[in-house]
Amino acid sequence: MKILFAAAEAYPFASTGGLSGVTGSLPVALERAGHEVSLIMPFYRDIRKLKNYEWVETEFSTSAGEEFGLARTVFPRSNVQVYLVSKDEYYDRAGIYCASDGQAYSDSVSRYGFFCRAVVSFLENLENIPDILHCHDWQTGLVPAYVRNFRKPAVVFTVHNMHYQGNFAPEEFSTTFLPWSLFTIDGLEYFGTFSFLKSGIVFSDQITTVSTSYAKEIQTPAFGENMDGIFRNRSNSLTGILNGIDYEVWDPSTDPSIAAKYSAGSIGPRKICRNELIRHHKLNRNPDGMIVGIVSRLTGQKGLDLLFPIVGKLVREGLNLVILGTGEKSYMKGLTELSKANPGRISVTLDYDEGMARSIFAGCDLFIMPSRFEPCGLAQMMAMRYGAVPLVRKTGGLADTVIDEEDNGFGFVFDNADPDELLKAVLRAKALFGNKRKWSWLVKKCMNQDNSWNSRAEPYEQIYKKAIDVRRKR
Repeated sequence: MKILFAAAEAYPFASTGGLSGVTGSLPVALERAGHEVSLIMPFYRDIRKLKNYEWVETEFSTSAGEEFGLARTVFPRSNVQVYLVSKDEYYDRAGIYCASDGQAYSDSVSRYGFFCRAVVSFLENLENIPDILHCHDWQTGLVPAYVRNFRKPAVVFTVHNMHYQGNFAPEEFSTTFLPWSLFTIDGLEYFGTFSFLKSGIVFSDQITTVSTSYAKEIQTPAFGENMDGIFRNRSNSLTGILNGIDYEVWDPSTDPSIAAKYSAGSIGPRKICRNELIRHHKLNRNPDGMIVGIVSRLTGQKGLDLLFPIVGKLVREGLNLVILGTGEKSYMKGLTELSKANPGRISVTLDYDEGMARSIFAGCDLFIMPSRFEPCGLAQMMAMRYGAVPLVRKTGGLADTVIDEEDNGFGFVFDNADPDELLKAVLRAKALFGNKRKWSWLVKKCMNQDNSWNSRAEPYEQIYKKAIDVRRKR
């Protein structure tokens, strides 16, 4: 098949989280499976620092007469073409979605409405129209509406996180150049606003989300963010497919950024990574003290509020914590205060540094993700790949990727978003950590799990075939 991805970000060109991990890896996996794959995304300022791109000479304009430029590069280790939409007034900025002060840009409708129209213009100028147009998250949500009357391509829309919907005031609807006949309950209208995400859900041929559990959860009021009814209405077209990670990018046997290389068949050198983590973060040296790692966005979604009431007990139990992340000011302040109050026991770095993230995966004993909700989660997969045993709350993709050791699994799982349940799970892990033989067995079992994209490509192929069938029957 000929497949075009459309996304607001893709690793390694632009990245803020899990979305870029998918759009930076799945196209490569599909290309390796024999498909012709390309991706289109905005040409942000930071991408201009790269040297390996070229300009596409053709002049482009949208159906509304808006002009834009196009640059081209390729994904590393592949032949996947990446097309970069250039429009300085929208994308030549310091951040992707937010300014340096953390405030979201006020012209998101214009920025991503324009990008959606640029995607359609690009499609119309291709010599061979793709079989599949695969759109990701709300920033591309208008594309399915723009191409709703096209015979080709078939459109697949992936929801990565229901919390981000792209809902805007009706006064801005005219800037989309869509007919007002679509501003209805069956179209883009959403509780008096209009919604990019709803557009993607309503007008796509097939919808996917990033885990089987999350596909079920978003059809309920508890997780549907007020769109559960829309998903139930399209349940026959909704499929959950687990995300994966690139096993060549995330590989402790070749990773140059960690202190020692190792594999599931030879985990001994992992002790060197553990000692380096202790040294770098100035932790107290206690060979029997478990090191707990957290690499996360610091937001309410991630369940970090469950951690604050039990930190004192964890420290008294001899545990050390290494935390890396950035996000909401209240969490950053709270974690900083915990670090100052527990020198040598709690290390907090308010940043996202990929090299440091890798060193935490490689050096910590237990990696915790107590999320209140988690569409899929990638950090637990990366941690397992590097031999950190995961402890997660039973929700979304965490429930689909981590099996409790009491159920013959390889991690620790707790059910309710409650500090006491988190504490019990951590203490259960600590008790097992005392048995070095069993713990080493858990580490090896984690590392032998297959969360690679190679195991995920086939389900997407099946969804693409369904989408093509739906489009042909229109």
